[in-house]
Amino acid sequence: MPHDPLAQPAIKTPELKTSVASLRIRVVDPSLFTVPYCEALVNALQRTGADVTLVGRPLRSGETSPRVPFEPRFYKRSDMLPRRIGKAGAALKALEHCADVVGFALAARPVATVAHFQWLPFPLVDYAGLWLCRRKGPVVVTVHDTTPFNGTPTSMLQLRGFSAALSLADRLIVHTRTGVEQLVANGLDRAKIRCIPHGPLGGFDNIPPPPKTGPMTLVTFGKMRHYKGIDVLIEALAALSPEDRQALQVIVAGEPLMDLAPLKERIAASGLEGTIELRPGFLDEEAMRDLFTQAEGFIFPYREIEASGVLFLVQGLKRWIIASRLGAFAETIADGESGRLVPAEDVPALTRALQECARLRPQPSNAVSVMSWDDIAQATLATYDEAFLHWQGRH
Repeated sequence: MPHDPLAQPAIKTPELKTSVASLRIRVVDPSLFTVPYCEALVNALQRTGADVTLVGRPLRSGETSPRVPFEPRFYKRSDMLPRRIGKAGAALKALEHCADVVGFALAARPVATVAHFQWLPFPLVDYAGLWLCRRKGPVVVTVHDTTPFNGTPTSMLQLRGFSAALSLADRLIVHTRTGVEQLVANGLDRAKIRCIPHGPLGGFDNIPPPPKTGPMTLVTFGKMRHYKGIDVLIEALAALSPEDRQALQVIVAGEPLMDLAPLKERIAASGLEGTIELRPGFLDEEAMRDLFTQAEGFIFPYREIEASGVLFLVQGLKRWIIASRLGAFAETIADGESGRLVPAEDVPALTRALQECARLRPQPSNAVSVMSWDDIAQATLATYDEAFLHWQGRH
């Protein structure tokens, strides 16, 4: 029977679970890009009896310590520098990454420890780190973004050598079937790739539904970046009639990692001050809870995405979701039932989806489709087992 990388790895038998659970696993997220995902994955793996530790950078002021075994070993110096020093700070962080990834690879640990990288922030250097890690045990990489940083890196060096670094891994994990095909199109070995969906990110399930009076409030949140299509959303709102605008309130909240001045100018020029509100700033758990309490729906007009953590943070709230027909959005949202899917960067289609909200106030009839973390843990353990056998065969 031909190998099918789109199929889920088989759920482990008790004998195999015992074997894999005896492995030591280090889940590596150097910059702590995806703490909620890593926490949920590590917790699920721990429930199987596996020895798992999350490895990342030191915590910043106001951040909550991950609720799992945690080892801060990346960017102990450069991450403490103020962000205002700009390119010099980024260069220092890149230099420290070189030392840290090699240091992690060479650190004393039992043979056959699984190194499970969540991100490769500097692929040219990470190539060396992965090569060194494979001297001691199997390497697995989860490719959260098949296009690194969704095409908006801090430096173009962060895009170079990405596929070459991925090719060193014993197994690759992506969250969608389109992600599998994208990696194959990039020249990676289909036999190494496993599709394991993103799991739900909870903590907000007890938020009551908002009152269905006044304008329908739609929220988009998370770090503000160009690929998230805030400008596309503004253009779609500008195309609405005055009556439809009055029926909507759109909130864009999150830490700005782009210049907001052109967006503000376009909002003012389009007379949208009463329709859309920009709320720049870091969102802690309390701020997110307050924001979600106001939300009757969520909107994700992304230009590009593989798997969106913010989608899996809000999917349990049972709100109407408008999203680009991309990646995990396309594979989890039932169009017309749990929300509305539109082509990426299609302003008229997004305008029609907004008109539907303004005139009909749609409510979801079905939940967003997600895989449980226990099933994800079993599929991940099966992938570790395959990676171990592959690594063992090479050594």
